[in-house]
Amino acid sequence: MTAREICYSYRSARHKAQQIQILAELNAVDSLEIIKVLVHGGEKLPDSTVNKLYKRLDKLEMEIREREREYKAIAAALKGEL
Repeated sequence: MTAREICYSYRSARHKAQQIQILAELNAVDSLEIIKVLVHGGEKLPDSTVNKLYKRLDKLEMEIREREREYKAIAAALKGEL
């Protein structure tokens, strides 16, 4: 589907959050690709979708911090730092 068709299908859908997943499956892409197309096309995302993405970002940030700590500890150990 073209970006225009994706936006039209989304705009016409009654359940927009579900339509994102449907469009992803129809186009054999990740739902984030559909979200990018929709945002680029000026479509407003459902609050539930935006909230889910922010929660995922928060979780990823915590995981990155933990990995960073582990990385620094290993690097310090290899250098013989106390």
